[in-house]
Amino acid sequence: MTKSQNEKLVQFFSTGKPLTEAEAQSRFGVARLPARVQELRAEGYSIYTNKTKNGTAYRLGNPTRAMVATAYAVMGSSAFA
Repeated sequence: MTKSQNEKLVQFFSTGKPLTEAEAQSRFGVARLPARVQELRAEGYSIYTNKTKNGTAYRLGNPTRAMVATAYAVMGSSAFA
C-alpha cells in the first residue's frame, strides 16, 4: 500500500523540520501544500505557518496553554470535540 500525500506530510512534519511549497512539490509531488495543510489542521494537527525569506514554510507544533484557552473562550468545549 502506498502512503497518501497527507500521510507523507505528517511523517515529514513529525521530524520537526519546516516545509516549503517548493520542497513539498519536489519531495512528495504535492502541488497545493496550503490545501493539504488545511486538511491536516481539520484532522487536529497543529501546523504553524511561518513567513521566511524563501517564502512560506509550514511546521508541526504544539499549541501553548494561551492558545488552547483562547480557543476555549471563543468556541467553548466544541473546539475540542
